[in-house]
Amino acid sequence: MNDKDKFETIILGINKNVIRVLIGIMTLSLILGTSKLLYLEVSKIILHPYLLVDISTLFEVFNLILIIAIGYELVRSLILIISSDTIPAIPIIQIAIIAVSNKIITLDIKQTNVNTLIGLAMLIAALGLAYFLMKCSQRKQ
Repeated sequence: MNDKDKFETIILGINKNVIRVLIGIMTLSLILGTSKLLYLEVSKIILHPYLLVDISTLFEVFNLILIIAIGYELVRSLILIISSDTIPAIPIIQIAIIAVSNKIITLDIKQTNVNTLIGLAMLIAALGLAYFLMKCSQRKQ
């Protein structure tokens, strides 16, 4: 094994360990986020008026759920990156679609200008097209 191969092996090993640390941090964040979500739901349900949740709480809950879902998908993608030598493009595009969708769902239309809306629309269209093309090329292989 020459010096270049040793160097690449060392760098790849360091990178994989960094990704393992990131997975640990993300997993802890998912656990804490889920705990916060449960606390928020229980505290809102038991307060007077009982079993009634207002719209602002629903937005906060849905936002937390979407963020936790994005985090879960990110952890899955990081595990895929560790377990293979290639970067899994399709799961990363899926995460991007979920993240942009989260932004669109929680966006306050009244406070957003037209350029931002057009940009988000173009971004979601580009991600959808990229996902479609990658799935098509994957099926042909």
